[in-house]
Amino acid sequence: MHARGEALVPIINGVEFPEKPILYYWLALLSVRLLGNASELALRVPLTVLGVATVLTCYLLVLPYAGRAHARLSAALLATTWSVWWTARTVQMDLLVVFFTLCAILTATRILDWGFARWTGWTLAGIAAGLGFLSKGPIAIVLPGLVIILYLAATRRIGSLRDRAITAGLASCLAVAAPWYLALNATGRDGFLHEVLWRQNVTRFLQAWDHRQPWWYYLVSFWIVLAPWAAFVPLASRLPGRDAGRRALDRLAWVWIAGVVAFFSLSESKRGPYLLPAAPAVAILVAGLLEGYWNRELSLRRKRAVFGVLLFHAIVLLAGGVLALARVPAILPPLTLHAAAVGALVILGSVAMLVGFLPSMKTSRLPLSAFIGTLMLLYVVASVCVLPAVDRYKSARGFIARLNEIAPVERSLALYRMQMRLGEYCYYGHRPILNLESRAQLRDYRESPGEKFVVIEEERLDDVGPILGDVEPLVRQPIGGYTVLVFAVGDNRLGGARGTAAGGPADRAARTRAP
Repeated sequence: MHARGEALVPIINGVEFPEKPILYYWLALLSVRLLGNASELALRVPLTVLGVATVLTCYLLVLPYAGRAHARLSAALLATTWSVWWTARTVQMDLLVVFFTLCAILTATRILDWGFARWTGWTLAGIAAGLGFLSKGPIAIVLPGLVIILYLAATRRIGSLRDRAITAGLASCLAVAAPWYLALNATGRDGFLHEVLWRQNVTRFLQAWDHRQPWWYYLVSFWIVLAPWAAFVPLASRLPGRDAGRRALDRLAWVWIAGVVAFFSLSESKRGPYLLPAAPAVAILVAGLLEGYWNRELSLRRKRAVFGVLLFHAIVLLAGGVLALARVPAILPPLTLHAAAVGALVILGSVAMLVGFLPSMKTSRLPLSAFIGTLMLLYVVASVCVLPAVDRYKSARGFIARLNEIAPVERSLALYRMQMRLGEYCYYGHRPILNLESRAQLRDYRESPGEKFVVIEEERLDDVGPILGDVEPLVRQPIGGYTVLVFAVGDNRLGGARGTAAGGPADRAARTRAP
C-alpha cells in the first residue's frame, strides 16, 4: 500500500487482501509515513499504542465504581495478562476489538450508571463501535451491544433501550463505518465487499472452513488465553462487603465474560485470541478479589483458596526458571545469557512469593506484590532482550534474505502449501511469490518454461516427491518449529544433497552454482 500509494484496500503479494477491514492498515500507513519506512517497528507501533490505551481505558471504566486503588489494580492485571501483552507486540487485529469494545462499554456505563449526557454519550459509543467495525467487522458492534443488553437485563433496566438517544449512537456508528464500505461498492469491488463483510463474518461463524473446534473449546482455552488471572475468576463470586458501586461493577464483569464466551462458543470457527475482549472483565473481577486479599477482608476459606492459586503460580514460576537455566543453554548456547536473566528473575520472584507464605511472615501482601512485579519485569525483559535474541531462530527473515541470493528477485519463486507464511515471505522478500495449493499446481509450475524455485516444508516432501523426481534441495534450513527446503525446478534444475544442513559444504556448493 505504501509503495503503490494505495489507501482504500490492503495489498499482499500484489493482490487485494479482503480478509480484514481497513482501520489497522490506515494506522500502519500513518506510522510508516511518520517513521519513514515500513519497518517492523512502524507496523507494531499502532498496536502497542492501543495496548497502552486499553490499559488506561480499563482504569477509567473502574474508577467511578470502585475508586483509584481498584482501578489501578485492574489496569495492572490487564497489562500483565499474557495474551494482552503478546498481542500488543504483534500485528493482530484482535486488540483493536478489545479497545473499541472497552470504549463503547465505558461510555455506555457512564450514561446508564453515572448520568453522563445521553445524546453525547451514545454518540461517542457509536463512534467507538464504528471504529471497531472498521477494525474487524460487525463483531465490534455485536460484543459491546451484547454486554450492555445483558447488563441492563441483569439490573432490570432493559427498558433503557427505548431511549431515543441511542439513535444518535446508531447514526454515528454508520457515519464512521459506512463510507469505506460504500467506497468499495462505488469502485466495483463487490467481491471484496462480500468477502470482508459477509464471508469472513457470517459464513465463518455459521459454516467455518478453518479453525473448527468443539463447542466446549473456550471452556478450556479461557484459562490459557487469559492467564494468569483467569485462574482466580471462580474465587471472585459473591465477594463480601461490596458497596453498590462495586456490586454493579462485578455484575457488569460477570455478564461481560459470560456474553463473550457464550457468543463465540456458538461459532464453528474458534481461536484463542477471540476471547481477548473478555480480558478487561477478568482483570476487573479479579482485582476485586485481590483487593480484598490485600486488605485482609476475605473469609478464611476464600483467603486459603487465593493462597493456593498464588502458591501454584509460585511453583510454576520456580519450575520455569529452573528449566530456563537447565535446558536453554544446552539447546541454544547463544541464548545462555538471556536464559540466565529470565531464570534468575522468575526464580527470585517465586522465592519472594514463597517467603511470603511462611507462617512467620505477618503480611499476606508479599506473594501478590511479588507475583505482579515478577510478571511486569518478565514481560519487559522478554520484550527488550529475549524475544529479539530468539528471533534469529524463529523468524524467516534471515532465511528469506539468503533465499533472495539463491533465487534472485527476477526469477520466479513459489511456496507450496504455505499460505499462512505467505505474508512473511512477501514482506521480507520484497518480491511477488506464487502460492501453490495443490500437487497439480506444483506439477504445472515445474513443467512451465523458465527458471524458477519452490520452497517446501520438509514434512510435505513425501507428498511431492514423485512430482519433483530426483531433484535435490539446494538448501535445508530449520526455522522455529519447522524446516524448509529450497528446490530449483524447470530449466535451472541444480543438484545438491538431500537433507543438507543449512550452511554445510554441499549447501554452499549449491549456492555457488545457483544462477
